[in-house]
Amino acid sequence: MTPRRLVVPGQVDPDRARDQAREILGGRRYKPADVPRPFQGALEWLGDRLRPIGDFFSRVTESLPGKILLAAVLAGVVAVGALLVARRHAATNAAGDVVGRRRSPDAHTDPGRLEREADAAERRGDLDVALRLRFRAGLLRLDRAGAIQFRPSITTGQVARRLRLRDFDDLAITFDAVAYGGRHASATDLQSARAEWPRVLEQAAVR
Repeated sequence: MTPRRLVVPGQVDPDRARDQAREILGGRRYKPADVPRPFQGALEWLGDRLRPIGDFFSRVTESLPGKILLAAVLAGVVAVGALLVARRHAATNAAGDVVGRRRSPDAHTDPGRLEREADAAERRGDLDVALRLRFRAGLLRLDRAGAIQFRPSITTGQVARRLRLRDFDDLAITFDAVAYGGRHASATDLQSARAEWPRVLEQAAVR
C-alpha cells in the first residue's frame, strides 16, 4: 500500500500545483489563435522570385559608381516617358476632332475658311485633318442652305436620315472610318470629298 502524503493545512502540494499549472497552460486561452493565411504561400513564392532582384540592387547601390548608374537609368526612364507623353499630346492636337479644337467663333463657323485650311493640311500631308475640316465645312454649308440644323454634337447618322442622299452616305462612311474607326485618309478620299460635296449641296438645296 502506497502511503498517503500528509498535507498540512496551508501547505501547497508541489506535484498537485504542477499538474494544475499544466492544465491551465494547456488550455485554449493560452494557445495562439490559428489565423488562416490564404496568401501566405503565394507571397512566399513571390518573395523568393524577387529576392535576387533586391539583392542585385543592394549590391549596385553599395558603391558610388553603382549609385551614379542607377540615377542615370532612372533619369533616362523619366525622360523617355516625358517624350512619349509630349508626342502623344502633339499628335492628338494635330489630328483631333475639328469640333474639339480651340478656334475663334468665326474660324469654326466659316466653311470657306475651313475649306482653305483643309487645302493647306492636304498640301502638307495631313490627310486625316484635311478630311475632317472639309466634312465640317460641308455640314456648315448644309446648315446655311437650310437642309439641316448644325450643332457640334450632330452625328453623321442624323444627317444621313435627314438628307437621304447616296452621295452624302458615301462621304459619311469615309468620315466615320477615319474619325472613329482608326483608318487613315487617302488622297482618293480627299479627291472624292472635293467632288461629292458640291453634288450633295446641290441635291439638298432643291428639296
